[in-house]
Amino acid sequence: MSTALIIVIVIVAVVLLVLALRAARKRKAERELERQRLSERAGGHRNEAEVHASKAQEHEQAAQEAAERAERERQIAERHDSKADDLEQKL
Repeated sequence: MSTALIIVIVIVAVVLLVLALRAARKRKAERELERQRLSERAGGHRNEAEVHASKAQEHEQAAQEAAERAERERQIAERHDSKADDLEQKL
């Protein structure tokens, strides 16, 4: 085998190795950018979920208060009904 052919093969192998390393670095950088983008997006989704959970808790508390108020008003209405029945019987 001639020396020139060996040198050409070595140069081609080195060039291919350099190209492969550059491509690997580029893919790694792209994956890192994608990971950062997804991480930011996930953070936004977490914040949104926390806001929704907070609103749901507020609505649940308001519903509980409304139910308690409705029960108090029902009891008052029953007392008024009872008083009205007593008054009717007296008349």
